[in-house]
Amino acid sequence: MAIHVPRGYVAYWAIIRDLDAAGPWCVSDVDGQSNAGRREVLAYVASLVRAGIAHVVEHRRKSSVPVPFYRLLDRRTEAPRLRRDGSECKPTANEQMWRAMRSLVTFDAKEIAFAASTDAVQVNEVAAKDYIKRLAGAGYLVAIQEAKHGRTGRPAIWRLKPAMNTGPLPPQIMRTKFVWDANRQAVMGPAEPAQEVV
Repeated sequence: MAIHVPRGYVAYWAIIRDLDAAGPWCVSDVDGQSNAGRREVLAYVASLVRAGIAHVVEHRRKSSVPVPFYRLLDRRTEAPRLRRDGSECKPTANEQMWRAMRSLVTFDAKEIAFAASTDAVQVNEVAAKDYIKRLAGAGYLVAIQEAKHGRTGRPAIWRLKPAMNTGPLPPQIMRTKFVWDANRQAVMGPAEPAQEVV
């Protein structure tokens, strides 16, 4: 299935790190290698500067306009997710659940909700069940024990397939209802038809 997905901050960061390894870079260099609009790239670079992660090292003239060139002050591996003012965004519930799934041998929805909850991010069991359902449908999880309903019911027990432990970035549930693996830059599992958002 071929789907055009905007690259986002993770891809911008990878491009910026590659460019920075070769020397100073400008917004146009990043924009030229991404699938996003220049404004999005410019906003991300501006937030990196405000966060103290990148800084302007020189201005070069292009078509008689001074263009800022940047270098990184912090070359961390994981892409910084920043607000426009440069402050770090708190982790999402999906990020927390993905980390928990990667660290636990087996789990049910209640255990994932508990393990993924922090002071900053609270994950409820309903959200955990939905994320588990989506990842299982995309082939990430295998059921170790099926759920048993009724008076003596028990929850389903899941395990992350070792081959599907694709990296630290959580598979994303997109609005068109498919699972996007940011590590592989690929759609995993079947996609549902897009629903019109009203």
